[in-house]
Amino acid sequence: MPEIKKPIINYSSRDFASIKRDLIDYAQKYYPESFRDFNEASFGSLLLDMVAYVGDIMSFYTDYQANESYLETSLEFSNILKIVRQYGYKYRPNASAFGEVSFFVTIPATLNGSSPNYDYAPVLRKNSTFSSTNGNLFTLMEDVDFSETKDAILVATTNAVGTAPTRFALKAKGVVVSGDLETQTFNIENYKKFLKLDLFDSNFTEIVAVFDSKGNNYYEVDYLSQDVVYVPVLNTNDNKNFARNIYKPISVPRRFTVEPTLFGATIQFGYGTDDNEEKFLDPTSMSLDIFGKDYITEKSFDPTVLTKTGKLGIAPSNTILTVVYRKNTTASVNVPVDTITQTAQPIFTFLNENTLSTAETNLVRQSLELTNEEQINGGTNAGNPDIDEIKARAKGSYSSQYRAVTRDDYISLCYNMPSNFGQIKKANIVRDQTSFNGKNLNLYILSLDSFNKMTVTNNIVKQNLRNWINQYKMVGDTIDILDGRIINLEINFEVVSFANINKFDVISECINTLSSYFTNRYYDFGEPFKITDVYKLLNNIPSVVDTKIVTVTQKQGFGYSAYNVDYDDMISKDGRYLIPPENTVFEIKFPAADITGDVI
Repeated sequence: MPEIKKPIINYSSRDFASIKRDLIDYAQKYYPESFRDFNEASFGSLLLDMVAYVGDIMSFYTDYQANESYLETSLEFSNILKIVRQYGYKYRPNASAFGEVSFFVTIPATLNGSSPNYDYAPVLRKNSTFSSTNGNLFTLMEDVDFSETKDAILVATTNAVGTAPTRFALKAKGVVVSGDLETQTFNIENYKKFLKLDLFDSNFTEIVAVFDSKGNNYYEVDYLSQDVVYVPVLNTNDNKNFARNIYKPISVPRRFTVEPTLFGATIQFGYGTDDNEEKFLDPTSMSLDIFGKDYITEKSFDPTVLTKTGKLGIAPSNTILTVVYRKNTTASVNVPVDTITQTAQPIFTFLNENTLSTAETNLVRQSLELTNEEQINGGTNAGNPDIDEIKARAKGSYSSQYRAVTRDDYISLCYNMPSNFGQIKKANIVRDQTSFNGKNLNLYILSLDSFNKMTVTNNIVKQNLRNWINQYKMVGDTIDILDGRIINLEINFEVVSFANINKFDVISECINTLSSYFTNRYYDFGEPFKITDVYKLLNNIPSVVDTKIVTVTQKQGFGYSAYNVDYDDMISKDGRYLIPPENTVFEIKFPAADITGDVI
């Protein structure tokens, strides 16, 4: 049987002109007797043009689909969002601005005028709203209790002769977030698997609450298979000033995920129902029932998985679903100092209000004043992340995969713990070489006190941090959360100045320069203190000819850390820097007092 020769086809031709040229060459080579009319105005040329036209379109969409399938080459914004979602990155447009606002009210004095009458100290409730001078709306994120204020308490007014106070002014602080709350309802009828609801609001920032007409609450999760979330419980212990809330895990059979979109957001539920999903495990039911058996069935109990079915959450049905979400009211949400000064809708409550004077409680409400003593920032005034920025963030998210594997993963988790559960200023994790299996990790942490100085972290924050890390840590890792060590330093220097300059002015300028550099300078665990930096700062001062010597020693005494390390164990061989132990940080606690010098 003769071998059939396959025609030669040029697969590299992709555009209209090259495809038509190849078609003409093909016809001339394989059909020289039956097809000879290659005139541009002929019917045959029309057929070649049509085929080349279709081929060009198919080639274009093949290239387009191939490019849009990869993050590096994708250009369509909607396609990029789908790809980065697979990387584990959550696109969050319309970032909110956060900050602290100071609130002031006046309350009556006691009958003898000796102290404020705290029966009239109000509670400014969460979700109260305020506005800035440029029209930005801000929402209070937490209750502000004026009866527990640790800020200024001043005399506001006195009696006619000025001998006794009649009203006191109280100051308290609260955290606010940019934006206002909006509500949207959905009439859910028949049951539907993986129900999706669309929120059409281009200013959407986050979901605040979801509940149905039956009184059931739904909780946002990162993925539908996650059935345990951590919620804040008000901390009533003595150390509540350091951590307002305690981190507690709860099971959430009713849950949903949120995917921000170009038009707002999409909410998705699972496919469970009240009958097949909401079944909680009772630890007592895990007992081994061996009656009537000559064998034992192994049963295991995982305290982090409290629902026994795998329906990915209950989907609402035959109810009215209410969605409360936050939206930004303006494009520019960051505001400077002393611009949030207007009340929009404050919500006040009083303890035992029925027993209080209505006139006095109204005066307290009307006396509310506020301002932001620091700038409110965190929003993206320059607009949402562009394509290149989203791609870069997605790659970083993909490397971590929401799991603590490397040292940097654990440290990043500490810094990313929600701020209302307490904040960690510095963290470092070290493998415990003395542990039996070598898998125990020592996590050293430090926080800031009310004066923004390094201090040990209280037990409530440590407990919250442990619960937070347990969501992401490796199963085989055991972690001990320990207090970091602090070494306070003092600096003494000698410089040479020009002869025609006042030495006291030179000393003052040198100390101010160093104080400015080391104020709010927080060293990491194990980060060396470079003595050469002090030389460099002093030599850059115009009035200084040369720096003769810089001496850095450990500062101890009242108000300073008592932790002591031998100086010879820290100084480098060339004497250029100090190296602390890996569980220790350096700190110049009071730069204005801990930096001294002389001019020679």
